[in-house]
Amino acid sequence: MVNTTGSLAATRPVKQVITGRVTDAGTGDALPGVSIVERGTTNGTTTDATGNYSLDVNGAEAVLVFSFIGYTAKEVPVKNQTIIDINLVPDLAQLDEVIVIGYGTVKKSSVTAAISKVENTNLDQIPSGRPETALVGRMAGVNISTARSRPGEAPVVRIRGAGTISASNDPLVVIDGFPGGTLNNVNMNDVESIEVLKDASAAAIYGSRGSGGVIIVTTKKGKSGKPQLNFNSYTGVAKAIGHDDWISGEEYYDYVVRYQNREFVWVGGDPTIPVWGDVRRPAAYQVNPVIKEGNVNWQNAVLQPGPIQNYNLSVSGGTDNAKYYVSGTLRDELGTVKNTSYTYYGLRANVDLKINPVVSAGFMLNPNYTKRRHLGLGIEAMAKYPPFVPIQNPDGTYPKARDYWGVVVTGGLNPLGILNATQNYSYLMNNLGEMYMSLNLLKDLTFKSTFGSNITYTTNENYVAAYGSSNNAAGASASDLRNINLVNENILSYNKSINEVHHFSAIAGASYQKNTSRQTAMGIVTGSFGNPAIQTLNNAVISPTTTFTRKSKWGLASYFSRVNYNFKDKYLLSASIRTDGSSRFGPDNKWGNFPSASVAWRVSQEEFMKGMPTISDLKLRASYGVTGNFNLPDFPYLGVIGDAYYSPNGVVTKGKAQTSYANPRLQWERTKSYDVGLELGLFNSRLNLVVDYYDKRTTDLLYQDALSALTGFANYYTNTGEISNKGVEFEINSKNLTGKLKWETGFNISRNRNEVVSLGGGVTEIINPDVYGMNWILRVGEPMFSYYGYKAIGVLQNKEDVANSPILAGSLPGNTKYQDTNSDGQITPADMVILGSFQPKLFMGMTNNFVYKNFDLSLIMQASLGAKLYNFENEYYQGALAGAMRRSLVETQWWSEAEPGDGRMPGAALSKLTWQSNSDIYLEDASFLSVRNLNLGYTLPAAFAGKLRLNNLRLYTSLSNVLVLTKDEFHGYNPEGYTRGEISGLTSMPGYNSGSEPINRTFTVGINVNF
Repeated sequence: MVNTTGSLAATRPVKQVITGRVTDAGTGDALPGVSIVERGTTNGTTTDATGNYSLDVNGAEAVLVFSFIGYTAKEVPVKNQTIIDINLVPDLAQLDEVIVIGYGTVKKSSVTAAISKVENTNLDQIPSGRPETALVGRMAGVNISTARSRPGEAPVVRIRGAGTISASNDPLVVIDGFPGGTLNNVNMNDVESIEVLKDASAAAIYGSRGSGGVIIVTTKKGKSGKPQLNFNSYTGVAKAIGHDDWISGEEYYDYVVRYQNREFVWVGGDPTIPVWGDVRRPAAYQVNPVIKEGNVNWQNAVLQPGPIQNYNLSVSGGTDNAKYYVSGTLRDELGTVKNTSYTYYGLRANVDLKINPVVSAGFMLNPNYTKRRHLGLGIEAMAKYPPFVPIQNPDGTYPKARDYWGVVVTGGLNPLGILNATQNYSYLMNNLGEMYMSLNLLKDLTFKSTFGSNITYTTNENYVAAYGSSNNAAGASASDLRNINLVNENILSYNKSINEVHHFSAIAGASYQKNTSRQTAMGIVTGSFGNPAIQTLNNAVISPTTTFTRKSKWGLASYFSRVNYNFKDKYLLSASIRTDGSSRFGPDNKWGNFPSASVAWRVSQEEFMKGMPTISDLKLRASYGVTGNFNLPDFPYLGVIGDAYYSPNGVVTKGKAQTSYANPRLQWERTKSYDVGLELGLFNSRLNLVVDYYDKRTTDLLYQDALSALTGFANYYTNTGEISNKGVEFEINSKNLTGKLKWETGFNISRNRNEVVSLGGGVTEIINPDVYGMNWILRVGEPMFSYYGYKAIGVLQNKEDVANSPILAGSLPGNTKYQDTNSDGQITPADMVILGSFQPKLFMGMTNNFVYKNFDLSLIMQASLGAKLYNFENEYYQGALAGAMRRSLVETQWWSEAEPGDGRMPGAALSKLTWQSNSDIYLEDASFLSVRNLNLGYTLPAAFAGKLRLNNLRLYTSLSNVLVLTKDEFHGYNPEGYTRGEISGLTSMPGYNSGSEPINRTFTVGINVNF
């Protein structure tokens, strides 16, 4: 026998632990996420947040390869070293390969349009149910606002203002190349970066869908090397920021007496008559003393702490020929309003294959499922309930206000009863998928074909028990919606460089998209539920008037091309054109063309700039482009057939008839945009400034205009009018400190001026009135849907003041005194004026990131200035309706000439309700400054993490909505909150608030670990 043990031991590699730190050769900054791989193997790791790493290698013969996007790769032999610190040198050519645009990428230095980018460093560790929330305050010109604080609710995203009346102002969302997705399909854990195409020259490649801007989401992909397993989880609790000035008990009773006496005096009554039990005082002006015994805070009764939890597990890796990224996410959120919730389950798989030098292929799958429990009413409808009503009776029933006090108080139901009686759920199953094949036809020519689908099934189920219904009868409904969106895109790409002087790139493509939908809805006959234990519709009689099925579809065929030219990295040109044909427009105008062009001059590359080391980059750019908007109901150019009722022989019969007027000339809404910009980098790019000025005009507005009654129709879709948005944007990014303590700041500020330029047909204004008195106006020269009403200038103090002032007929002391705009001695609708706008004049964002050793801290702030909110819910908290009272709204109003309040707020009264709401009494300055998020983290040292067999471990805690500062005059829960929706037609009432939920302050702790 031959003993070979010794020789085998001699040749077996000796494991060696290597640690070190990777930094930028120019600035000394730590580089997180650098790939370190042992050459010739799949053994590797990445640096942590502080640039440190630890790796077991196969002995002294090993060679480490350090690589990072934007830097020149470096190979280092291990030999007898145990600590290897590396400085990577920026590779400017590679550094610029980071900006994703429509159907391709460009070097950052070669960008000729207005594009903002946010990379996902720790954004997935911010406790937000939606990816939009994590982007708040980070990009100039992109305003993200939270109108409703409900679990799973989508924020409102506006890019450079609203430019349409009836078509959508939402941006187009492109997810890994699929156009027409939603951010509801996106889980922030899977996001690599988000780019926003803000001007028309960048968005024109998407043609008829780009007028609201374009958001491009790029998800994570696998990288060569051994598998990387990452786990990210956080848990915490959300608490609503409520009001703390509620009045109850004896004080509440005293105020109600004062209200009733004031109303009694206004109708000629004697306030000295006892307020209860005296027949001389009508019942409508009496006050039951039982109300002084209650002390219920209904705001607190319907709110609760809302626990949240989020778990994400991903694995990625691959070889040079096959790369993969697979992840799964679970998120569960309980709303801060009782009986509301949101649960999300998501999976993602991204696979890229290099089959041979010519053929590449891959696919993306992203199935997700959500479940939401909704509430059908706003917080105001619950918080306003009188404090003398108990939450629940001993027998489990829910008392009502009129059980205690006649007809003076609200006839509404117990809020907690409504909450517990309502079972309102929506279920959404969605799968966004795409597959592609790419062919390298020639050295510089590539063909890529993709086929994608976005399939959505939505189910809504609603049941309200009898005790939660005003008619004391159970109600229910159910609906199902199926939507299938298919896209095929085929693109030729050409890239050519000549002598490193001339750089060409071009694409030419064709796209076809088809969307089909089918909806089924059912309702029941009121009171037909047989047994409350069975809450499905088979336990009731189905109502034919609320039961229907509906089908629809639309198609979009497109051809597009783009050419980019770069001369010596100094002079840049980009031009594109897209032609879209849509089924939504008439045969005369089915096709539309959307061109764009942009140029840039990199002044810093000129010879005369070489002697100016302070300036590291200087670029001037200008662009022009045309985009469109086709977001209308399907086939609006046709005369639509709908339900019609007629009575042959006196019998009501349901039939079908044309319900809308046809317009075969209906065409695209077009947005023409100009942009000029400056990009400046100073002090070796430690300070970077971007300035943009834009002029965006939307013409041929799509909306339903009025028709003469002689036609038999009320309105029809037409193209008329023009909206303008002009603005300035500033972005500043700086590296303030680069030593042991690192501090980076990002600041942006934007101003947008929105204006109605024309309404067409000689019309100069369109007024949309609310039943309670406020108006919204479209007027040439003013912002869209400005508030329009009487200007309050004080309060009528006494009879002499009433006699000597222009007044509304019937005014009494304590009522509002109005501005006599036309000085004719009376108050009429001719005295109404523009009172303000729901749109902010300025909005700002600021981020600060600090790193010291293994600790990191980020701070995100947001501010909005100049917007006004129509806070109609104030009426319900002033006491006039004998409901809940807030001290800040009660003490400021007029009580008598001796107690005039703040001189502006009149005496609240139900009988004078429209006299207050038709003025700026309830218009409040909604300016605010908010600390949106504070995130503190600690990263385990690489050497210690290596001993635990970990690549990286970060512990963090996060606090959202740390501080929200508003004007003293603002009384709402949320300065961005409104309940009547956004702009969506001529009857829009943007900025109307009557029940938006409180802002939530959320505290979480989390862990991010990479194996």
